[in-house]
Order: sequence, then C-alpha cells, then structure tokens
Amino acid sequence: MTVSVKSIGAINEEMQEIPIAKARIEELPVELNQLLDAARALRSTHDFDSDPVNFQRVLHSVRD
Repeated sequence: MTVSVKSIGAINEEMQEIPIAKARIEELPVELNQLLDAARALRSTHDFDSDPVNFQRVLHSVRD
C-alpha cells in the first residue's frame, strides 16, 4: 500500500476537513511514503507487542 494524492484528498475531505493547499496535498505522498518505508524497515526489530519505551532504543540502534 502506498499513499497517493487521491487517498490524502479523500481522507482530508471525508474525515479531517483541514484546509490544505493543492500544492501541499501533492507533496504529502512523498513524505508519508518515506515515513511508511522507515516504519516498515523497523518492523522486524520492534514488534507490536513490544513496550513502546523500547522504540527509542530501536531508533538509536538503526541510526548508529
């Protein structure tokens, strides 16, 4: 699954009702997909049942 301009527009229109300029909506998929890729990369090192406090350690281990 990837984030698209269409999905951001639909979510914003149907749920959030936050005014976002068209130019910004077109930029958001790049940023959100980068965030999604980073989260997926960490999935194997930090599972759903882990204590949230451990997430910071996971981030530091990936950066080093």
